[in-house]
Amino acid sequence: MRGFYDPARFPFTAQLSAQFEELASEARALEVGAFVESPDSLTSVRGRYDERGWRYFALLGPGAEPERAEQCCPRILRACSAVPGLVNAGLSLFLPGTHLYPHCGELSGVLRCHLPLIVPEGDVGLLVGGELRRWREGECLVFDDRVEHEAWNHAESARVVLIVSFESR
Repeated sequence: MRGFYDPARFPFTAQLSAQFEELASEARALEVGAFVESPDSLTSVRGRYDERGWRYFALLGPGAEPERAEQCCPRILRACSAVPGLVNAGLSLFLPGTHLYPHCGELSGVLRCHLPLIVPEGDVGLLVGGELRRWREGECLVFDDRVEHEAWNHAESARVVLIVSFESR
């Protein structure tokens, strides 16, 4: 099982990246209060990991409120809706000091695409299967979240990534 994939294998990633400026503009307009505490059970303090700073804004899929998503993020919502085999989509916000412990997803046949919309200067990264990548605004990362991974924001300000899960078949 491989961790990261070349985003060029998936034509929609170029389309997302091409819309970066307008999508990032919508993300910057959201207040922290628009995001809910992480919907996963990952949020806790475990040793050096403090996951309580993870917030999520569901756009499509479980937990999404379609009218609210359309009102707050119409461009982001349209961009996500154009992804073939879309499973779900949302905005992931990491407050400064957030660090998700190593974990594995469970969805077979589904990959994750991260489009970084707001990335502060500093130690902000994603480790998948032992391979480190740094988020760069507007540059998609695609990976299989069944491979053990962890993510962090040790910078001084918030990080926001658009997460799109899609069928890999």
